[in-house]
Amino acid sequence: MVLEVTATDQNGKVLFNEKRNYFEIGLDLDGDMRYGAWQIKELMDLSLQPKEVQREWFLLHFEPTTTEATIEVTLTYCLSGKKCDVIERVEETLSFYVD
Repeated sequence: MVLEVTATDQNGKVLFNEKRNYFEIGLDLDGDMRYGAWQIKELMDLSLQPKEVQREWFLLHFEPTTTEATIEVTLTYCLSGKKCDVIERVEETLSFYVD
């Protein structure tokens, strides 16, 4: 899975862009084993369980002249390195005033 956060200003200029990749336990993007069976068991015990939520934080810095930013968050699931589907996409425009 890939979580991507992008912020653009009112003119379309990219102010912030960051991606975080999450891999299926035991497999890399090419489908090859990354861990042995005992390591997979340990990772599953320590990983996020079904229906649990994990929060991610991104710290965005804007120039003082920026008065509006559009934040887009996209969660993409990649079945293989070539086939990816967008699971969720949220976009919000924030307006703010710096005194």
